[in-house]
Formats: sequence, structure tokens, C-alpha cells
Amino acid sequence: MPALLRAEFAKFYRHWSTYLGFGLLAALAGLLVWGSYAQVKESEVRAKMELQRSLGGDFIVAGKVVSAVFVPRLILAARLPVYIFVAALVAMAAGGAIATEYSSGTLLTRPVRRASVVLAKWFVMGFHAFTLTMFLGIVGLGLGYVFLGSGDLVWTMEQFRIVPEKQAIGELAEAYALQGLAMVAVASIALCLSAAVSRSAAAAGVTVAFLLLSGMIGVLPLDSFKHIRPYLLTTQMERFEHVFDPHPNWGTIHGAIVWVAGYAAVALVGAVIILGRREIRC
Repeated sequence: MPALLRAEFAKFYRHWSTYLGFGLLAALAGLLVWGSYAQVKESEVRAKMELQRSLGGDFIVAGKVVSAVFVPRLILAARLPVYIFVAALVAMAAGGAIATEYSSGTLLTRPVRRASVVLAKWFVMGFHAFTLTMFLGIVGLGLGYVFLGSGDLVWTMEQFRIVPEKQAIGELAEAYALQGLAMVAVASIALCLSAAVSRSAAAAGVTVAFLLLSGMIGVLPLDSFKHIRPYLLTTQMERFEHVFDPHPNWGTIHGAIVWVAGYAAVALVGAVIILGRREIRC
């Protein structure tokens, strides 16, 4: 198994296309930092006015409002960068993990167990999904320090909070790690579909469509969906955002971790079963 893992890691990371996702995420973080830097004065005036209004207008707000920690927090609050952009990159990578090799006839060219192949590919895809998510937060924070400087997190969206810089970095690390676990589940689903189809684009497309459907069910104002919403993958991802609450409900967060792990485990078992019963062409 260790030799198979090394081979799969080497196979995946030797291709330049593997690093294209990291480049795209760096560009996305750069755009957000540039937008924040270009409008920092306007944003700070607006944020200070909002702070004064929330404090009853009896206080004068001074100092820096937009700092480095604001950027990775904004990325998570926007949801689209992680829920769709990172998820799509993860799905494209994992969707081709088995399907591409199957269609080219290079899958299982050595006498190894199929379950071991699936498990090795799952480790590689899961690692890739987790590191992509963490990379987005780290680059956003790093570029934020370069252009916006250090400072506490002043957050006026959804809720008003002033979080000390070190505490904010800790909360961001927890939140990105949890979303990274969710992306591991996305990679698992794409890998399962990759074992079932011959086209990597189909596996990636169905995975992204699954996430979009999950998100739509979660927001549609229909009572018929209320019994489904608590179990959706996107619902669990939203629950991870409670890390930023002043007093996080860790029971809810831990429950979301269990559900995300369940999604990943079911998809992994499905991939093993599907590939185990599939006829392999050489």
C-alpha cells in the first residue's frame, strides 16, 4: 500500500495541470485583496458608520477597520469561492482519477487489488481537496498582510464582531480546515462517480450538479423540503460557519463533521464496490 500511495501521489503531482487549480485560487484571492485595497478608504468609512450606528451613535470609531484577516473571512462569507469554485476544481481532479485511466486502458496495469487502488486514489484526492481549501485561505491572508496590513477583524456583515487578530486567525484556521473536510467529501463523491463512468467530465459535472441541487433545496422556500435540509452536504458546510459565532455551538459543528465523514465514507465504499464489479479493459 505505501508503494501504491507513492506511485499515485507521483502520478498526480507530476502533471502541470494539477497546479492550475492553485494558480486559479491565488488569482481569486488576489482579486479580492485588490478589490479590498482599492476601496479600503470607502470600506472603512462605511464600516465605521455602521459601527457607530450599531453602538447607538454615542461613540467615535477610529483606527483600522479593514485588515489582512478580513480577506479570508470575506472569502468564506461569500461562499461561492469555496462552495462552487473550489468544489469544481476538486470534482474535476477526482472525477478523472479513475475514469481517465479506465478509458485509456491504463487502469490496473499491475497486479494489485482494486480496493487498494481506490483507497490510494482517495487518499491523493482527499489530500488535494484539503490542501486546495487551505491554500485559498493562506494566500488570501498572506496577500492581505502585504497590502492591507495587520489588525483585528472587524466584521459587520450578518453580525457585529470585533475579534482580536490572533483569535481571528485561529477561527479562520478552524473554519478552513472544516471546509477542507467538506471538500474531501466532494472528492469522494466525484471519485465514486469516476469509478462508474468512462468520462471524467461527466463525473465532475454530476458532482457539481449534486452540490448545486443540494444548495437549491436548502434555500427554496418549500415546506416539502424541510425534512431533507438538515441532511444535505451544503447544510453541513453552512454549519461549519458557526465557528465564527461569539459562543459556537460545538455540538452542532461536531454533528456536521460526522455527517460530512458519512458522505465521504459512503462514497468511498461505493467506489470500491463499483470498481470491484466493473469489467476492466487493458
